[in-house]
Amino acid sequence: MKTLHNTKNCKYRKFLHTKLKQGKISGRFYKFVCRSHPYRVTTRNIALIVRQILDGKMTEDKGIRYLQKDTQELKRQQELYKLNI
Repeated sequence: MKTLHNTKNCKYRKFLHTKLKQGKISGRFYKFVCRSHPYRVTTRNIALIVRQILDGKMTEDKGIRYLQKDTQELKRQQELYKLNI
């Protein structure tokens, strides 16, 4: 999905982008979060998983799998995307 927000108008995306540039998270995880959650990146699930990944308590693959299981939030994000096309 195409995102409406970018690093210039979304502080959490800017935070994730700096962590990407510092090598704390991978491009794969950053791309997944930004593409699958185009409207609200700061949901509780994402914030918790990002914090655990940065602390080294969870791997990125495990975090991606956990976020993919949250189908209710993914559907809500897709509906918001369809409404604003």
